[in-house]
Amino acid sequence: MTEKGERLPEGCELGISPEDLDEIRRRPVDKETDVFAALANETRYEILLLVDTADDPVCGCELEPHLDVGQSSISQSLSRLCDAGLLTRTKDGRWRYYDTTALAETLLANIGGRFSVSISPQ
Repeated sequence: MTEKGERLPEGCELGISPEDLDEIRRRPVDKETDVFAALANETRYEILLLVDTADDPVCGCELEPHLDVGQSSISQSLSRLCDAGLLTRTKDGRWRYYDTTALAETLLANIGGRFSVSISPQ
C-alpha cells in the first residue's frame, strides 16, 4: 500500500522494513545534501583536497597561488565548506586557519582514487 492507500502492482513493494523507513525519514537529509552540494564544485573540492593534504592548518591566503580563482572566490568557498561541516576555522588575529573535519577525512578517504582507476572494456 502507498501512503494514499493505493495498491502497488505485485512485485513493486520496496523491500524496507517500517523501522528502516522511519529511520530514513528521521535523517537530516537537508544537512547531508549540503555536504554533497559543497563538494559538487571543482574549486571547493580542490580546496578541500589541498587543506586535507597539508601538514598543518592552512591560511586562506596560502591557497590562492594553487588555484585559478581569486581570493574572494576562495573565501566564499572556504565559508561554504565550513558551513557544510567539512572544514574547521580557527581565528588568529586577522588570519583564519582551516583544517578538515573527521567527516571530510572519511569522505575523501572513501572517494580517493576511485576515479583514477581505468576500466578495461569487456
